[in-house]
Amino acid sequence: MNKEQFMILRYIAESRREFDREDLPYMENCSSVDIDRYLSDFLDNGLIDENYQITAEGLDALSPYKVKNAIILAAGMSTRFIPVSYELPKGLISVKGEVMTERLIRQLQDAGVGEIVLVVGYKMEKFFYLRDKFGVKLVVNNEFAVKNTHSSIYAARDYLSNTYIVCSDNYYPKNMFHQYEYRAFYCSIYLPGTSYVERAFTFDEDMLVTDTNKPSHDQWIMYGHAYYSNDFTTRFKPILESYYGRPGIEYMYWETIYAENVNLLPMWVQKCKDGDILEFDSMEELERFDPDYITHNRVKVFENICRILCCEFSDISDIEPVKKGLNNRSFKFKCNGKSYIYRHPDVNASKVIDRKKEAASLRLAKKLEIDDTLVYIDENEGWKISKYIDTTEDFDFGNLKHVSLLANKLKRLHDSKLQVGFTFDYRREADKMIEYEKFVDALSYRKIEELRLRMAPIFDWLDAHPWQKTLCHNDLYEPNMLICGDELTLIDWEFAGDNDIGYDICKLFSLQTPAYEDIDKWLYSYYGRQTTDGEKLHLLSCASIIYYYWYIWGIYASQNNSGVSDYMIGWYDKMNHYSEEVLRRI
Repeated sequence: MNKEQFMILRYIAESRREFDREDLPYMENCSSVDIDRYLSDFLDNGLIDENYQITAEGLDALSPYKVKNAIILAAGMSTRFIPVSYELPKGLISVKGEVMTERLIRQLQDAGVGEIVLVVGYKMEKFFYLRDKFGVKLVVNNEFAVKNTHSSIYAARDYLSNTYIVCSDNYYPKNMFHQYEYRAFYCSIYLPGTSYVERAFTFDEDMLVTDTNKPSHDQWIMYGHAYYSNDFTTRFKPILESYYGRPGIEYMYWETIYAENVNLLPMWVQKCKDGDILEFDSMEELERFDPDYITHNRVKVFENICRILCCEFSDISDIEPVKKGLNNRSFKFKCNGKSYIYRHPDVNASKVIDRKKEAASLRLAKKLEIDDTLVYIDENEGWKISKYIDTTEDFDFGNLKHVSLLANKLKRLHDSKLQVGFTFDYRREADKMIEYEKFVDALSYRKIEELRLRMAPIFDWLDAHPWQKTLCHNDLYEPNMLICGDELTLIDWEFAGDNDIGYDICKLFSLQTPAYEDIDKWLYSYYGRQTTDGEKLHLLSCASIIYYYWYIWGIYASQNNSGVSDYMIGWYDKMNHYSEEVLRRI
């Protein structure tokens, strides 16, 4: 049967009320005369009865088009849905009081789709209850953290047939699913202008896709769910299997594989209206659609905020992820007109950071008016709420004015001679992470052991020539210095502790790696005089140690994909530069 005949017969099969031709789906190029002829043919062939109800013969004619199942993709980490995604996978976020994946399952089951397969990964245990509640099947994608959606389709490949492919974060105001589908398709909306994110279609007059392109320019784009027919599945599955495991495709969407083989994989565009399908790509989009989403998603993060700021869930708004920070995930938010930062500790942080030490350091920094941002820190769990500072410019170690602002803060800190009673020992802390590495990568461990032996004389020399020990920040990198006008606030005291003050002071020049005779240029704002050769040697030794520590930390942190690779070459080079200089002089 042709598409128009299929659409009419499907309507009759799925209709739950008396036949009304006014309710027939709109079909382009199908006149009322055509409809009458098709209905007459259905009657003559016994596909419908005189009351326009589907017959057994009619259901048999539709059987090749019957949707066997739906695969819901729910494995992703949902990083754009911070902070709810700290506790919930994106698919389990509630929208207008309904859990998105539950709503999808109900819509599919209401449409007559009997088998529903859920591909899970991130926080997979949160989805287990859906088996009992809806009878869905679960497939685990163990590679969700390092591969994109092609890996989820691959994990569920044995279920592919006449199959809907739906993302768990798609939201359908009205049910768009059916018990029967005519051919493979991808839903599409028209997007005016240029988008560098969306992939667009080129198609013929029958809506058959002839090509795809990205970016899109005033085109119909991929948007919403897709449908694999048996024919499409037969063609696509071996192509997917041939791609899987190839180097360099880890972050491919399944749609990218399709796009690279579009001539081998017949698929049609299914045009949709604006508002038929909603995709929430950020918390801002969700908030616009559901202003009460925070109330609907009463996660612990929001409870913490309400408890500390003495507010209601409805008082929290304007949530915006903050990308800076190597140990934590953070977001900016507003509460009753004031802006704050919520810091959520990452996996790496729990093993190497002492939160009680951090809390004590923060209180002293606040007392000394070096960092006045602290609102509250949980010393056991590590989460923190701080006042938000609206910076006027980014800190730059190459800017002597900025260095002078930092030097003044450091001098106030060091001159206070205050201690928190916790020592930050670079040698001991590095050794702890090297021990972790022993159980992860034996080859890397042997290389680090060689490095540890090379650095030992510098540690020993510093131990034999100690400087004043007081509270030090120990983590002076650009995002931790916030400039607003002529004021600098020194934030992020996770690595703070009582230490040789040289470890802080050396950062005034070490990032620039100046020639030995030019070091005073960067230190004058701290000392107000020329430094001696002994002071310079001490500071060069400290510089070699801090970059050694951060290099070791980078190796440790990279095991958990914390995004430190951009820094590691710089740390490694500076460690070598300063250690060679020091070893020559001592």
